[in-house]
Amino acid sequence: MKNYKKAFTIIEVMISILIISSCLIVGFQLYSMALVSKVKIVEQTNLEKNIFYFSEKLFTLIKKGGTLDYEEYFNRKIIGTEIESGHFSKNTGFGNFGYEGVVGTSNFGKGFYYCLSGDGEDNKLKPTGCWEKLNIDSNIVKEGKKDRNYFGSPQRYGQYSFQFIDYNSNHDDDSGDENGDGKIIRDDDDEHKGSGPEVFDAGSDVKELYLLSGDKKKRTLIRWKYFQDEFITDSSKKCSDNPDDKQYCRGTIEFLELEGKDWGLDHNSAVNDDFQNDGVVDTWIISKEFTGGEEIIAGGEQDGGKYRKELFSDDINISDFKISAYPNIDNTKTWNVDLKEQKSYLVSPYVTISMQLKPSWKLKAKIQGNIKDVNFNSTINLTDIFSN
Repeated sequence: MKNYKKAFTIIEVMISILIISSCLIVGFQLYSMALVSKVKIVEQTNLEKNIFYFSEKLFTLIKKGGTLDYEEYFNRKIIGTEIESGHFSKNTGFGNFGYEGVVGTSNFGKGFYYCLSGDGEDNKLKPTGCWEKLNIDSNIVKEGKKDRNYFGSPQRYGQYSFQFIDYNSNHDDDSGDENGDGKIIRDDDDEHKGSGPEVFDAGSDVKELYLLSGDKKKRTLIRWKYFQDEFITDSSKKCSDNPDDKQYCRGTIEFLELEGKDWGLDHNSAVNDDFQNDGVVDTWIISKEFTGGEEIIAGGEQDGGKYRKELFSDDINISDFKISAYPNIDNTKTWNVDLKEQKSYLVSPYVTISMQLKPSWKLKAKIQGNIKDVNFNSTINLTDIFSN
């Protein structure tokens, strides 16, 4: 009887190969998924580390910045609050320009205007200020133009403080010249009213944060800005102004620091005027740390808006940013208000910040799938103790 050796048929061989191949493929897929998961976890961790690091830098910048800069918020209110790319579109001139001044040039415009009640009880100055009416644009009565509407015009640094003073508080017909010397200031009818205009709506998103140091010689300006993400290679994918569709945008926080000088209303230290060297800051230059040592008038012809710095790294996309500030009036000048207003006005200054952060396309290009967004919310009490 012959013995026959059993052998694999072609079908059995193919089935064996298929099983082995399937096991290899499944194993490779599991390995790849584990590797991708590991990469995602690493990148998520790195992103969160970066976010907390730069968020801490933002927190420190705010704490060192001082308290709310009401002069600049008043300037912003008057010049306009149109929004573009997450921040205000119009340059205020940072307090270096007055009426008929042209921001972005060396034409700094006129000096201050003054508030004064008109003739009679019905024409008394109201707490809303005098930027629309009940004003005069010169200390000298015969030279002054009355009742201009300054809406849309840049405001000199210090103009907000004048909104609290009535230079014709007895509301008679002498146009504020109580002693007959031809001037409206330093008369018996000059009175600090203890009330003035709010500079933004209470509880609103103020869009930009303006801070003033305790010695009143340094200002810090912080804003959100979004733009086309520079790491997207597909030219058809465009950053949209639609607030619900910003997937191709990258947002960041920009900041700028200014230094205060007492150079007069012409902002020229070499030319004397009545306001130069009077002990009051009237000129703001961009901090030399931002300009490389040059003395650049903020908002002037050499500025060009190119000196702001980005605070966050380019692998982070700040997809949403909101900031609210309290109180909405300078309460160091506010005392003559009713009980309800006292409760909202007479509080220590603070801000609340809300940010949504995600990876930019620089990071997205390295990984597959989505990385979780990170939400950051904080309340920061403002003080000028750390800013001198």
